[in-house]
Amino acid sequence: MRIRTILAAAAVPAALAASLLGATAASAAATPNPSTTFTVADQATADALMAQGSISKNIDVPAGSDVQLRWFTVNGNVTVEGHLSMASDVVNGNVTVTGSGSGGIDGSGLTLFNNASHITGNLTVTGSGGYWGGNAYGWTLFDNADGTSQVDGYLAFQNNAGALYASGGGLHVAGKFTASSNDMSHWTKDGLTVSGKQVIS
Repeated sequence: MRIRTILAAAAVPAALAASLLGATAASAAATPNPSTTFTVADQATADALMAQGSISKNIDVPAGSDVQLRWFTVNGNVTVEGHLSMASDVVNGNVTVTGSGSGGIDGSGLTLFNNASHITGNLTVTGSGGYWGGNAYGWTLFDNADGTSQVDGYLAFQNNAGALYASGGGLHVAGKFTASSNDMSHWTKDGLTVSGKQVIS
């Protein structure tokens, strides 16, 4: 499968990165403040985050945004209304995807690709859009070339027009997998493994 790679912009100066993040490297190691959310609306902001290596805040990718994070740690929760691509990331919290996304890769809100990512909490995907057009999916994509991504909690996939695509390295869910009220006509889940109970309706 061909995956579009967003090329990182030129390195963001440290002063600019610090002003964007509002935190030093020392504060990034602190306990996340659940009332603090950092908005990642464009790739330049995502690049500034990646230059820091981690953040101890919640982050949000708003509707209309299409960004990529690589080799990055979020000590907090991640919410996505736009489109987020993740490679070799760690989220010490929950990931919640709502809405149809806007990415050129697909019509959904989340792509885990290349190097495996790890979500220590739960993953919830609701209301992702999509369409079928030969090789053009609207999907939630778990297709790692190197390793298997992991969700330590549960995966809930509900009310999605976009397909669930888990292949290649795919995704392991340590908890329960529930899926309901989805368009399942083009699902691929040979790469999905679940340790807990599966409830699909």
